[in-house]
Amino acid sequence: MLELDRPKRKKSEPERELNPKNVIDQVRIAFQKNNRIAAFLGFFLGGFVPILTYSVAHFDMFVSAYYIPQIIVCGGLFYSAFTVFEWGNAAFRNFIKAAGFLLLIEGTMIFSHLLWLNITALFFLVMINGIATGVNLAIQSSEERWQP
Repeated sequence: MLELDRPKRKKSEPERELNPKNVIDQVRIAFQKNNRIAAFLGFFLGGFVPILTYSVAHFDMFVSAYYIPQIIVCGGLFYSAFTVFEWGNAAFRNFIKAAGFLLLIEGTMIFSHLLWLNITALFFLVMINGIATGVNLAIQSSEERWQP
């Protein structure tokens, strides 16, 4: 492919769009008009994991005599933990607060006996994981658009 045939980036396109460093930028990217498909798929892929984790933890974990439900819940918590920690670190700018936020929100979703608290934590986890996955998909899509 000739150098002239390669699509060029627009000069007005902000560089932070390809590498969001904070929560506000991620939310903006996820809800931009040209990223709606990525955000939709992100909520399916990323947001569904906390729902599955919650369901298995509260409805299947103590019914089965085997360890499979506990392994599934641990997998869901591992999946979500890094993303939640990154968001907490970006929002609070403090490692200890980010770790506390991670333990609090994931632990509340799994161990709290108050239904409204479980559902609230679940909602936050669906939003965080859904938006983060949508942004990752949008970034991958925009990078592929500009690659030769």
